[in-house]
This record gives sequence, structure tokens and C-alpha cells, in this order.
Amino acid sequence: MAIKVIYQDGYCGDVTSSTLNYLIEKREVIAFKRSDGWAKIGRDAIRSRQQPINGPDKRTKWQILF
Repeated sequence: MAIKVIYQDGYCGDVTSSTLNYLIEKREVIAFKRSDGWAKIGRDAIRSRQQPINGPDKRTKWQILF
């Protein structure tokens, strides 16, 4: 699914969601289109990178039981 973005230089384009994550990390885009409108980087809430869960992994517990 293509997501519309506005690059730092003002040009617009379409990218995949994984590419959008990369561009946000590298600060190469200033905004992207959501279903409810444009989200501006630095102003609007955006999803953050998933952080590893501290503590035991539930899958490990199941593996031990079986």
C-alpha cells in the first residue's frame, strides 16, 4: 500500500510503510498522509519503533512446558 509523503525538499512521492519508517528515522520526510489527513513529523504523534520487552519471553515458557 502506497503512502504519500512530502520530502524535505518539498517534492511529493509514494512509499511503502517500511520505507516510510526508514525515511522518518533518517529525517528525510516532513509529512505523510494518513486516512484522517496529513501528519507532520515533529508536530503530530507518530508510531515509534518497537522496544524489546524486558523480562521473560512468554514463548519460552510454552516451549518449556511442551
